[in-house]
Amino acid sequence: MRIGVVLDNEFDNDHRVQKEVRLLLESGHEVFVLCFSFGNSYKDHKKTIVSRISLPKKLKDALVILNTNFPFYEMLWAKHIKKWINLHELDAVHAHDLYMAKPSKDAILKSKRSIPLTLDLHENYPYAINSYQWATKGIRKHIVSPKKWHKKEAKYLDLADNIIVLSKPFKKDLQAKYPFLKETPFFTHPNMPDLESFKSFEANNFKVDFSSNKPTLFYFGVVAKRRGIIDLLNWIIKILADGLLFHTLIIGPTDKADIQDFQSLINNPILKDNVTYISWSDVKYLPAYLKKIDIGLAPFEVNPQHDSGVANKLYQYMYGEIPILATPCKAQKKLIEDANCGIVYNTFEDFKNALTRLINDKYYTKELGENGKKNLLKLYSEQADRKFLEIYKS
Repeated sequence: MRIGVVLDNEFDNDHRVQKEVRLLLESGHEVFVLCFSFGNSYKDHKKTIVSRISLPKKLKDALVILNTNFPFYEMLWAKHIKKWINLHELDAVHAHDLYMAKPSKDAILKSKRSIPLTLDLHENYPYAINSYQWATKGIRKHIVSPKKWHKKEAKYLDLADNIIVLSKPFKKDLQAKYPFLKETPFFTHPNMPDLESFKSFEANNFKVDFSSNKPTLFYFGVVAKRRGIIDLLNWIIKILADGLLFHTLIIGPTDKADIQDFQSLINNPILKDNVTYISWSDVKYLPAYLKKIDIGLAPFEVNPQHDSGVANKLYQYMYGEIPILATPCKAQKKLIEDANCGIVYNTFEDFKNALTRLINDKYYTKELGENGKKNLLKLYSEQADRKFLEIYKS
């Protein structure tokens, strides 16, 4: 099949979409990608034709802010998608994220081609946008109107012929909320890392400039209050003050709204010598970092957005045989308990006790880490990240 993949971002920076494209290519399909270009340099994707819409990043952000109430963003995308469908005579459109359903469907109808639309949900968007500070603070909350997405969700989901979600709990929640979706084919595609890429990263034996002589906690990803890491640092200060010895490594960009709070915390006298912060690192160095740390953190706030799927960092920790300390978000709680690869905590005391045990009981820590790697490889053997390919077999 000739499959068109629509992404309202830069393709080169989205590892989930790149992995899906690789799997589609390996299955014998032709793949065409339509995405944005923000004026950066891009690598050549040899077997994939990538078409890029040139747009200043600030203009794109402004259009997204207006997107709830004004159709400019959807009109822009519908125009380009229709032209792209006809140019490449596509047999199917695979659009990423809820808000891309309508422009993709409009473009299909205007192209006069009778082709299916697959909607690939990376998150529970109505809850996600209601957690973003850029969408909910000051005058922007009136312009963005994030609460309206709870009403728009049903209409946009109904446009899809197939829906991909991150987890079975997310699928069940959507079908319970919208009974009409029981007739729509669902496919789960967890955020598992690209195993082949990780193997090649390890083979290259990349070096990283980090080491600690103390047990090390690790958080990899966006630093934001909604991700739980900022509140967790307050707990870490208390535990360090009580005398438990450990280090914390944090790698990832900080949300603009949370920069001041985060900087204030890591400059705290107790944390200053016990935290290393790196604002960005290419994922190719991740296996090297995993060899230098002892415990992986997944402290997400428990809400419908974080209940919808397992963040890729948990699978990355499992790959590195690192035990996980996590909050009881539905999907990640199920993964950890099924694999017996970490400890789920609810309160400060839970977290403190779990951390103390993991630091002091090396055999238990090693057992949890080994369980994680074993169960991750089992998921790969069961092809858990390839179920979506069934969409394009018929």
